[in-house]
Order: sequence, then structure tokens, then C-alpha cells
Amino acid sequence: MESIAAVRDAKPRYLPLLLILLLLLRWWLGTLPGYPHDLGAYKRWALTAGLQGVPAVYDQARTTYDYPPLYAYLLAPFGRAYATIAPAATREFPTTGQFGDSAFFSLLVKLPPLAFDILLAFLLGTLAGRFGMWPGRSGRGWWPALLYLLLPAVLFDSGYWGQPDAVHTFSILLALTLILVGKPHWGWVSAALGCLMKPLAIPFLPLLALATLVRSGWRGILAGAASALGTALLVYLPFLLTGRGAIALQRLFQDIGAMPFTSSNAHNLWWLLGPWKPANASWLGPLTPDAIGLGLFAIVYAVLLWRLWGLERARFAGRTPIARGAEPLSTQQAWYWGAAAVGFSFFIFSTHMHENHLFGALPFLLLLAGGGRRGLALALAVSGVVVVNMAIHDWTLAQDVWSKIGGASGYYHPDFQRNLSNLEYWVANLNAIAALALFAWFAMRAWRQLAPDAR
Repeated sequence: MESIAAVRDAKPRYLPLLLILLLLLRWWLGTLPGYPHDLGAYKRWALTAGLQGVPAVYDQARTTYDYPPLYAYLLAPFGRAYATIAPAATREFPTTGQFGDSAFFSLLVKLPPLAFDILLAFLLGTLAGRFGMWPGRSGRGWWPALLYLLLPAVLFDSGYWGQPDAVHTFSILLALTLILVGKPHWGWVSAALGCLMKPLAIPFLPLLALATLVRSGWRGILAGAASALGTALLVYLPFLLTGRGAIALQRLFQDIGAMPFTSSNAHNLWWLLGPWKPANASWLGPLTPDAIGLGLFAIVYAVLLWRLWGLERARFAGRTPIARGAEPLSTQQAWYWGAAAVGFSFFIFSTHMHENHLFGALPFLLLLAGGGRRGLALALAVSGVVVVNMAIHDWTLAQDVWSKIGGASGYYHPDFQRNLSNLEYWVANLNAIAALALFAWFAMRAWRQLAPDAR
């Protein structure tokens, strides 16, 4: 394994210039209005948390906050900063404050996801370089980090839209890594923070639990559970102390079921079967799209866990959990294949999915791309599906550009409140087909990678 110094020496000569250009590009993207409805909500949440206190975000008279509580903590300092810098714009908040069109405020509320993009890139670089996840490649620690920061899907999601997907994705990647190196207590702190940021982190918990069990045994499971519970109590403490604990928990579980449609613009299986249909409507007796989607995801998940368990038994038969935890990360790529499978399959099969919900699989696919050109092609192709999914449903582009090309189709889009243009309709359908094809390709590669005799 190369030393840290050798990895540093292998960095591309043009790296500083690339980083400067990326910084300028992200600064410019940060000032754009992104998805206006979402960005306006983020600004209101930031001001509410900054001026009224974080627990106030769940007061429905002030805000329609529909996230777990961690995001309010991240937004609060930027709401306070904007109120200090532009007091006139926020003087009458929350009634008639004229802050919505501020490019500077747009940049401020996009800083948390942009910061976590940097953290994600650093973590990918560390795993690829120091821990040998990109073996035999010059500058191996820098390439996945740069690729992540350069991906149009990442620039669109974090830089233009300001979506905080990088936050919970970073938390899960860090959690899995910490568990694999024998630190389950810190791993479950990170996992808990991911779940307290966005419910999309919750599907990864069974995978993390199995990794904890085989790496650290039942003691690791107990330590992880205690750490996760303590983290959640600490985050919810201000809400409990201000009498908002019940409403915070109630909103958390209510908002998991928000927008109960088969597909809320996600180009997945349910887009092809009919998007924006009631996900809890009966198809055949008790079978609803919700039940079918979760059933398909559960089948994939069960096969995945069974495959990982068999692989672990074949590789580590007779060894103690402590000895297993001492294995270098470069020999434990199967778990990152598992995490990519969870993120990818949940997007493909689950209902309620949105345009950007495949984002969580991208860092894992990039990390696995060091194994060869096919892995890199798969990661880049999935990134392409993600950015097309977001771009075709971007409010500004859809209204000003896409809707004017190709004439109106016969499909009425309830979110846009108009018929999709033929361009939008066919691009969305083809992109959904591409997503399913890429998932099939990924599933075949993952099946081979997780075979007991694969290594």
C-alpha cells in the first residue's frame, strides 16, 4: 500500500487550477434561484431557526418544515447571518419579508450541502488513496474526489438546487467506514445523524447492523444502539425542553408519508407504470403500489444480506469479530457494493421517490469505479440518469425551455399543472428505461462481486 506521502505526490499538477475553477463555478451556481419553491422554503426555515430558535421550525404558524430536525440546526446560523447583514429585508418576517429573491441569501442556504460535498469528496479521496480502494492507479486518492465534485449531477443537486442530499449521504458513507474499521459507536453516531437529516438514510440501517454484527459482534450492536439513541436524544433535547417534542416526532413520521404517489417525478419503475398515481390505492385486494414497491425492495435487500452473510462466513470462518475488524478496507469492498445496492434498489422499486433520490448511490458507485473501466462507465451513466431526471423536471427549465419544444403530449403533469411537451414525455420515459437497464447491469455485477469465491 502506498504511503500517504506517495499519494500526495501523485496528485495531478493541474489540481489547484481545477479546484479554483470548481469554487468559482459553485459560487455562481449558489447565487441562482434553483428550484424556487424548495429554495424559498429553505430560506424561511433558516430565518425561523435563526431568529426564533431551532425548535420553532415545527410551529406551523411560521413554517411548513418537513424535514427531521438536523437540517434546521445547519440552516440556523445562515438565517441569523442574513438577518444581521440585511435587517431591512427580514424586519417583517415571517409575514411580508422580501428576502425570497436575494441571490446572496440563496448562496447562504446552499452552503451546508456545498460544505458536505467537500467533506464527501475528501472522504472518497481518503478511502481511494490511503485505504487502497482504487488500487494500482496513479493519483488514485484524487480522482474519485475530483470526479465527484465535477459530476453534473452533483453540481445540479447541491450547487444549483441547493438540495441537502450530500449531508445524509456523507453520514452513511462515514458510518459504514467507521463500522468496518471497528468503531461501531462512532459509526452509529454518524448513522443517527444521517437519519435525523433525511429519512432516505433509514433504508441503510439493516446493512449497517449486519456490518456491525460481523465486525464487532453483539457488543458492537449494543454500543451502536446506545450511541444512536444518545445522539437522537441530544438532537431532540431542545424540542423536549420547549414542549415541542411530541410535534417534532409527529411531524417526522407524518412527513415520511408526504406526497404519497407512485412516483413524484422519479424516473424509476413507477414512472413507467404510471407516475403521480395514489401509492396506497388497491390494485388487487391488499396489494397497493406501496406494498408492491416495498415488497420488491425487501426481496432485493434479503438477497443482498444473505449474500453478504455467506461471503463473510466463507472469508472469516472461525475468526473472532475483533480479528475480522482488523481487515484492511481494501479487502472489504463488498460492503460498499451492498450500500450502492441499497441506494439504487430503493430508488428503483420504492414509491414516493423524487427526481434527486438516486443521488445517494453515486458516491458508493464512484468509490467502486476504481476496479476498472466498466465500473467507471456505470458510475458516470448513473450520474447521467440523475442529472437528466432533475433537469427535465426543473421548474425554470421546464417552463421556459422544455415545454416549448415538440408540442404538447397527451400526458397531464399534475405538478406542472399542464400537459408535458413531447420532448419532456419521451426524455422522461427513455431516462426511466435507462435507469432500469443500468440497475440490471449493476445487479449482475454486484451478484458476481458478492459471490463467496469472488476474491
